Amino acid sequence: MRSTAARGAARGLAAGPPRPRLSLTRQLLVFQLSLLAIVLVAVTAISLEQTRTTFESMQQRRMLAVAEYAAANPLLRSILSVGSNAGAGSDAGAGTDPAESRPQRLAAPVETLRTTTGVDELLVTDAIGRVLASPADPRLLGGSLRLEGPRPASDGSWSGVAPLGTVSHVVARVPVLDNAGRLVGMIVAGRQVPAFAGLLATAAPNLLTYLGVAGVLGLAGSWWLAARVKRQTLGLEPEQIARLVEHREAMLHGIREGVVAVDADGTITLANDSARTLLGLPDDAEGRSIDAVGLGPDAVAALRAHGTNDRDTALVNDGVLLVLNQTTIRLPRSRPEVVTTLRDRTELVTLQRDLGSSQQATDTLRAQTHEFANRLHTISMLMQLGDSDAAVDYIDAVTRDRTELDRDVLARIEEPAVAAVLIAKTSLARERGADLTLSPAARLPRVDAGLSTDLVTVIGNLVDNALDAVTGARTRTVTVDIRLTGADAPGPAAVRVRVHDSGPGVESALQGRVFDVGVTSKTPAQNGADHGYGLAIVRLVAGRRGGRVDYENANGTVFEAVLPLTAEPARPDREASHV
Repeated sequence: MRSTAARGAARGLAAGPPRPRLSLTRQLLVFQLSLLAIVLVAVTAISLEQTRTTFESMQQRRMLAVAEYAAANPLLRSILSVGSNAGAGSDAGAGTDPAESRPQRLAAPVETLRTTTGVDELLVTDAIGRVLASPADPRLLGGSLRLEGPRPASDGSWSGVAPLGTVSHVVARVPVLDNAGRLVGMIVAGRQVPAFAGLLATAAPNLLTYLGVAGVLGLAGSWWLAARVKRQTLGLEPEQIARLVEHREAMLHGIREGVVAVDADGTITLANDSARTLLGLPDDAEGRSIDAVGLGPDAVAALRAHGTNDRDTALVNDGVLLVLNQTTIRLPRSRPEVVTTLRDRTELVTLQRDLGSSQQATDTLRAQTHEFANRLHTISMLMQLGDSDAAVDYIDAVTRDRTELDRDVLARIEEPAVAAVLIAKTSLARERGADLTLSPAARLPRVDAGLSTDLVTVIGNLVDNALDAVTGARTRTVTVDIRLTGADAPGPAAVRVRVHDSGPGVESALQGRVFDVGVTSKTPAQNGADHGYGLAIVRLVAGRRGGRVDYENANGTVFEAVLPLTAEPARPDREASHV
C-alpha cells in the first residue's frame, strides 16, 4: 500500500513540474521571524499589564493613606458630626439646618486636601453613602456612591479599582467616626487609571530597551537556528525527510512492542502489527471506534484514558497479561491522542507465580521450624524437671496430632501437591493464631500436573489472603473446601475451591476491584511489594484455564475458584465476577 507521501508525489508528476518551494533554511527563518514578532507583541502586552498592575498596587496604598489622613482631619470630622446630629443641638433653634449646609462648608477644606495630596478625586459622603463634597467632579454631588469590590476590612476601609463617574479610578474608602465612635461619613480618595497611551508612555523606556535587545537576539537566533537545523538534517529537504518518515513507519510496524494511538473521539489512529496481535484487533482497526473492534470494557477504558502516572499499568486481555505505558500527544492541527505501548508480561507473571510458591514453601518451613522449636523447648524442660513420663506423653500427643492431620488430609485429598500445601498452610495458620480446617465434604482425586500446579497457586494465594483477613479478628477461622464438580452432570468437569474466612469481609470501596493488579486492603504498614498481586494471579490462572473466580460477603468472605479439568482459554469478561 502506497503512503500518502508517495501518492502526493505521483500526483505532482502527473500535473507537471513542481512549483519552486522555499528551502528548509528559509522556511525555518520565516517561521522564526513570525514567532519573534508574536513574542515581541506578547512582551509588549505583558509589560503594559505589569505597568498597570504596579500602578494599581502602588496607588491603592497611597489612596488608602490619603483617605485615612483626610478621615482624621478635625475640621471634616466636626462638620460631619454636627450635620449628623441635626435637630438635637443648639443650631436647631437658630433657624439653620447644619445637614443642608454641609456641602458648602466641606467644599473648601476638601479641595484644599485634594490639591495638597495630589489625588485626582477626593469625595466625602454621609453615613448612608450620599456624596456631600466632590471638588473634581461636581456632577457626583447629591448622588449615592456605590463601590463594588472585595469584602472590606474589619474597620470598614476598602481599596480597589472602581468607576467614579464614567472613568475608572484606583480608589480607597475610609470611614469617618465622631468622638463617640459612631459612623458619620466616608472619605473616598481616587487616582485615575491611565489609558493605553499613558501606560505605553510609562513603560516606553524599558520596553524599547527590551524590544531592541529581543529583536537583535531573535534575528541572530533565527538565522543561527535555521543554519543549525540545516546542518543537523544533513541538508535534507522536506520531501527527503518524508521518505525517512515512511521508513520509520515500516520499522514501527516491525517491532515486537505494540503501539496503539486513540484520539479524543475514541477513534484508533494507529495500531501496529504487534498491537493487533496482542489485543486481537482486526486488520482494519485504524479509523474505527475503539468500542467497535471487539475489545473488552477494561481494555477500552485503559486505552482511552491517560492519567498522570500511567507507567507499567497491568491489563489482562484474553488471558494475556499486558503492561501498558501511556502518554498524551497534542498535534498542532489535531485533537489530543493517547498513545499506548503494550508488552506481553504473561511469562513474568508465571515466574512470579512460581516465586510465590517458593515464598509459600519458605513461610511454611519457617512456621514448622518455629513450631518444632517450641515443642523441643517443652520436651527439654520436661526432661530437666525429671518428668520423663510427661515428656513421653507429650511426644506421643504431638505425634498423634500430626499423624491424624496428615492421615485426614491424605485420605480425602489424593493429589500429593495439593495435600502438601494444605498441611503446610495448617502449620502457618497455627503460628498466626488461626484455625485452618478442611471441610468434611472435601474430596479431590489425582489430577494432571498442569492442573495440580494451578490448584497449588490458587489455594496458596486464597488461604494467604484469608489468613491476612482474620488477623486481629475475634474469631480466626479459615475453612477450605475442595471438590470435583460436573462429573455426573452435563458440561465440563471442574475442580471447585472455596475458602471461607471469619474476617470483616471485602470493604465496600474495593468491591468490584479486588481482582485488579495492585488493589489491596492492607494498610501502608502491612502492605509490601508482594501485596495486591495474589488475587490478580488467581484470576489470571483461572481465566487461562477457562474458569472463573467469584467472591461474596457472608459471615466473612467466601472466595470460590472453578478450574476446569481441561484448559480452555476464556475471554476477560469470564475471568472474574462479583457475586
